[in-house]
Amino acid sequence: MAIIISENRDTTTNKVIDWCLKNNTDVRRINSNLCARLSFEISDEDDSVCINKQKISANEKIWNRRGKINTLPKEELLKTPFYNYLKREEDSLVKSVEFHFKSRNSYTGSYIKEVENYKIAHLVSAKKVGLKIPRTIVTNYKEELVNFYQKNKPIISKDLRYSVNISDENTKYTSIGTFEVTETMLDHLDTYFAPCYVQELIAKKVEIRVFIFKKKMFSMAIFSQNDTQTKIDYRNYNIEKPNRVSPFKFPENVEKQLLKFMNISNLDTGSIDLILTKKNEFVFLEVNPQGQIDWLSKYCNYYIEKYIAEELAYEK
Repeated sequence: MAIIISENRDTTTNKVIDWCLKNNTDVRRINSNLCARLSFEISDEDDSVCINKQKISANEKIWNRRGKINTLPKEELLKTPFYNYLKREEDSLVKSVEFHFKSRNSYTGSYIKEVENYKIAHLVSAKKVGLKIPRTIVTNYKEELVNFYQKNKPIISKDLRYSVNISDENTKYTSIGTFEVTETMLDHLDTYFAPCYVQELIAKKVEIRVFIFKKKMFSMAIFSQNDTQTKIDYRNYNIEKPNRVSPFKFPENVEKQLLKFMNISNLDTGSIDLILTKKNEFVFLEVNPQGQIDWLSKYCNYYIEKYIAEELAYEK
């Protein structure tokens, strides 16, 4: 049996399950939008986890794909003042279950790595393995930010961890993606402010997205510099006129650096974004521990979902 922990509307999960069924691989899906019936029993004799009345054996392969095991009946609990407290308690349980599975099952992906996805730590790790990174500062002090701007302009800013999604009765605030920081913006800053994440703006030939599953790489070049809307970051998507993309192959030494980065970051899957500069240098930007798969697989004819389904099959 293969088990996939996912979101109920995830397209990639649907396609992987289709391939599993085609390959006669028994597969069970646990969706994060539904309250699962979970029991985690621990004793001197044995430890066991049952989800929805089924015991998870040690030989079952598990893939955590953009999901978590939900143990709270959300609609009922939202009406109580204890919901936030209970969510914190649940977080401890879900992480403990993942640690248990990681210790004995073939378990790919991670809820823990997704919620603890720290860009600064990943930049440091990328630097350790020899990957180039942008000059970066996180600061809450105007003088430091102005000095960084004078030394490295042009510069950009983006979310450090979470996209802005705040609303009240009259106003809604959302992130605008990666943007260039101007001198006028700096002039309007107070002396102190909430910490902001800023990097040098690197002139690029193309952007590269690589999805890694275990040690298998699927890479794509994105010609985002040809569009003013996506010139700074391809994720400032132009829906009406999407960027041209093509399959991409890294030099062997860069592949080794990327796999070493994944290893020291304790990641066995994820999507990494890089820039190929006009000087043909590869610059690491960030990693998403869950990663987007569907568009990369579809536009480069990689059939990633088929590969994952094969990895989830029983050993021959």
